[in-house]
Amino acid sequence: MDGSSPDALDTRSRIRDAALQLFLEQGYHGTSMRQIARRAGVAPAAIYNHLPSKEALFVELLSDLLPHRAMLRAMAEASGGSVEELVGDATRRVAEVLAVQDPNLRLMFIELLEFQGRHAGFLAEELLPGALTFMRRLQQAKGRLRPYSPMIIARAFFGLLMSYAVTVSFFRQVGMVEFRQDDLTDFGNILLHGILEPAPAGPR
Repeated sequence: MDGSSPDALDTRSRIRDAALQLFLEQGYHGTSMRQIARRAGVAPAAIYNHLPSKEALFVELLSDLLPHRAMLRAMAEASGGSVEELVGDATRRVAEVLAVQDPNLRLMFIELLEFQGRHAGFLAEELLPGALTFMRRLQQAKGRLRPYSPMIIARAFFGLLMSYAVTVSFFRQVGMVEFRQDDLTDFGNILLHGILEPAPAGPR
């Protein structure tokens, strides 16, 4: 416990909730501290009793709400004796985490578009060790990996899963796009085997 009074904790929570709603509605630069204060029902000066700046408020939300910790837990809990089994289980588990993170993922887009990823360093410090641990598990599993660096494989894995989450969010309201239960399996198979059919074996 940090010793803050219940009233102070409630005020901080209202400020955070108001800021999150406004950032998602208007973006970071389109939101003022005065708007945050108005929606939170506090005086503008009261915000500075809890946080030093609007950017500090955004970074706190980014750190707390992005699903990177839950993704790492999902990867750590994945099981499988072979590379294919391990990737398949990890893909399923991480995608389940991302499926309920649509508003929080939008914070990531704000970070990328409005800050050009300026605050990504502290996220990477948390994410990379767990990602590399998972890569070592892949290297020790049954099956032969191509000789790519662990970081390239990690980026491909996360990129594929993030693209799944983004396209689900983007195309959810588009009637012509069908989402199937097997989509995740297909995504995992593309990561493992690519999109080309193996060439038929020729006559010996």
